[in-house]
Amino acid sequence: MGRYYGSIHIRSTDTEQIIEIIKHLSIQEKKLKFLISPCINGWISVYASENGQDPTVARAIAQQFPGHILNLSLYHDDFFYYEYYRNHQLIDQYSSDPEYFGDIPQEESEKLRGQPEVFADLLTELPNQDITIAHIAEVLTVSSQEEWEELTQRSLEIWRQLEVGANSDDISELPYDEVFEAASKFYWFAKLFNVKNAETCYEYLQDEDNEEIERWSEFVHIPDPAIELARQQREKAKIDDAFTTLKKAGILLLTVPSPPQSGYFPNTPISTPDNVGGFFISWSGLGNQPLEMKQYTAPWNNEPVNIDLPIEENPYVMQVSPSGKFLAVGHASGSWQATLYDLENKQLLQIIPHIRATNGLQFTPNEEILISRSEGEIIVTSIKNLEQIAIIKIGHGSKIAIHPNGRYLLADEGGSKLAIIDLNTQKVVKFLETAAFDMAAWMASVQRGEGVNSFDPNEMIVKMDFSPDGNWLLCAMGQGVRVFEWNEVLSSQRKLPLSIVSTSSEVVTFDDPPNRMARTYDIAFDWQRNILLSCGLEGKVKSLDIATGESKVLLELPGRPATIQLDLSRDLTTFCTYSILDMFERRRKQEKILVQIWNYSALV
Repeated sequence: MGRYYGSIHIRSTDTEQIIEIIKHLSIQEKKLKFLISPCINGWISVYASENGQDPTVARAIAQQFPGHILNLSLYHDDFFYYEYYRNHQLIDQYSSDPEYFGDIPQEESEKLRGQPEVFADLLTELPNQDITIAHIAEVLTVSSQEEWEELTQRSLEIWRQLEVGANSDDISELPYDEVFEAASKFYWFAKLFNVKNAETCYEYLQDEDNEEIERWSEFVHIPDPAIELARQQREKAKIDDAFTTLKKAGILLLTVPSPPQSGYFPNTPISTPDNVGGFFISWSGLGNQPLEMKQYTAPWNNEPVNIDLPIEENPYVMQVSPSGKFLAVGHASGSWQATLYDLENKQLLQIIPHIRATNGLQFTPNEEILISRSEGEIIVTSIKNLEQIAIIKIGHGSKIAIHPNGRYLLADEGGSKLAIIDLNTQKVVKFLETAAFDMAAWMASVQRGEGVNSFDPNEMIVKMDFSPDGNWLLCAMGQGVRVFEWNEVLSSQRKLPLSIVSTSSEVVTFDDPPNRMARTYDIAFDWQRNILLSCGLEGKVKSLDIATGESKVLLELPGRPATIQLDLSRDLTTFCTYSILDMFERRRKQEKILVQIWNYSALV
């Protein structure tokens, strides 16, 4: 997801008039908030909330103001869009990718090609009389498909540089304007018309991304920002008080601090249970700095132990072997490999090259084999002699699980198919489809305001695991938790059998107009109590009793942040969660990430 911003620029010197127009608009559109700039180079800029992407705002302003209005938008770095109003009318529209959201009639596509000649009157008002219609036409010209494919490959290089913490000099040498064509068009279009402060939006400015904004101190916020600030402060205080109460009650044991951000991307936690009732936790996103991994154990108020291990760059996932002797790490962001470490002797044992990012790791129960997965392949490696046993080709996917008998490996394909692989032969035995959804039923639920906004033809596999005795296959699906009898799975043909117990994800509503989503992100199994724990978008940790089918909420995290990861300690006394606050706010600054350790024994 790239940059996502929009702004409206009004050709006027009467700031008070524009403020009054926006005040009336804010009364009608209570969901929206606005920032208004002073007059700069003959333009007054308006930044509406929702990243300036609501087209009704420019339309409403044009009804009240007869002069020139430019509504500029950049959509995730994918396309540049503008609207031009004059005399209360929409004069011209442009999109650098008219069919981005799907095929449209040729007539509609032509309307979005832009008409540079309509700006002739506006050009006469600009101080630089050297700007011509030809200059505008040049900016609006779109690259060919062949040129675009070449630029896409070059864009990947930029992101890889950013991910590994390349310095500003390195980035400046890359062909930014060519690679990010839509952003470049936005920039040059605004520059042609002498518009300042265009490449931003309300959310970016509110997130203190305003250091380079000209005359920022003179911007006006509508409505009165003190009202919103007071609300945010009350909400934060309420959440802080709730965490304090949980800590005093012995439920919240520890909040793990995030290290300072280094490089372009925010730090992302990577965690895995150790073999002594604690957790290994490290942070990716630190560029070329050495990765620091720490071990957190009880008593939880003690300082964690630094694990002196030479971990390779760009870690993505981690897995500790059953005995705790080995650590496997999957890497991403250009480091296409898995690595195997001896935790006892603190040394790197093996580097396993992959064709893409490694996002799945599993040890066999006897610790003789490591399975690592990337897109399109699964590699089977012997831990005894550190030699490759096999490469199993498989379709797109990222999830794997090994049956406790060590013979069968499960892997998803495309999220909606389950491949059963015999590790003795390294062959796929069968593919089983997940349950299909009924589109008519889904549409009816959406019309009732109950269903999620997006439709998947089949259930999507998010994570898989087995009970230690191998009798149950435990699955986190996109919209819930499912438990299957393994023998029924093994004997099934074409489709997964019906689950023996299940529970659904809660639907979460956000934004206005409302979007509805439901997502289960992770599961963890309490093998002593036969309880399957799960977490998801709703910001809760739930339990599903496999014997009774009873589902209940064990913990509702204050503020209900989206809870992405759930690790249960191997002694079944604590669990670790990784959550993201305000997940759906598009922000430039570092995400609000929480890594916390909880007293499971006190909750169950």
